[in-house]
Amino acid sequence: MKKIGCNTLYDGGELGLTTDFDMAAIQRSLDRNRALGYETVEYSHLCHLTTDEASEIGAYAESIGLESWSVHAESPFGFVLGATEEEATGYLNNAIEVCYAVGAQVVVVHAPILLGLTLGDLPDIPELLAQDMAVLGPAQTWAAERGVELALENGRTLAHWVYILSLIEQLGADHLGVCVDTGHANLGDLGAPRAIRMAGPRLLTLHLHDNWGEVDDHLPPGQGNIDWPNVLSALREVGFSRPLQLELTDRAPHRAYDQALEMELGYQNTRRLAGL
Repeated sequence: MKKIGCNTLYDGGELGLTTDFDMAAIQRSLDRNRALGYETVEYSHLCHLTTDEASEIGAYAESIGLESWSVHAESPFGFVLGATEEEATGYLNNAIEVCYAVGAQVVVVHAPILLGLTLGDLPDIPELLAQDMAVLGPAQTWAAERGVELALENGRTLAHWVYILSLIEQLGADHLGVCVDTGHANLGDLGAPRAIRMAGPRLLTLHLHDNWGEVDDHLPPGQGNIDWPNVLSALREVGFSRPLQLELTDRAPHRAYDQALEMELGYQNTRRLAGL
């Protein structure tokens, strides 16, 4: 039976500084996840902790029966890891170390490294590839030595996804693959089922969430208009056997929001949709 996971959600209202999501808040989040039945966790905001603190968090998760699965790479600037290759390299290496310390398997990364989940306007593709390979090449080697995988996440467009898959093919690394984010794929011309089928064996992890095709709401699966039977069918076709990992939101100022309800619906709806 596949495990179902949820990311860590902040319980103090809209998250301001990442550092506000301290160890006590992370532990409370882990408690809530486990109480609802989730079995794995992605740490949405962990990279500001020291490796000793991350190790303590990992031990706590294990003590309550929760598997540390993935860590979202992050810098003080957010999910874009820096303005230069050197800066991005430092923050990505830190994410790898934090992932290793917490006992997780996958680091989720936004690429192009200096832009995030977009190719920008009139992109110079060879330049973007050179930047990404300069950062990801050494990083994936270091990650492999730590037993950690790097998963590059999709944005909204087919062009971006083709770029990501091409980048991975050129790097040709065993510990480098993709994270399919169903919500992002539903906001453009990509589509979640197609993203999964295009990923094939490169698919390392998931960000499962829903929306109505207009805003990146991070709703529980089944609460928007994503074709979930097709998503699950695509996962079966590519032989995906890893956790069904949700990425819900802890900040939704633009809509009605009930964190406890959305976390519960996330678990129950995913079980139902996956036939568990």
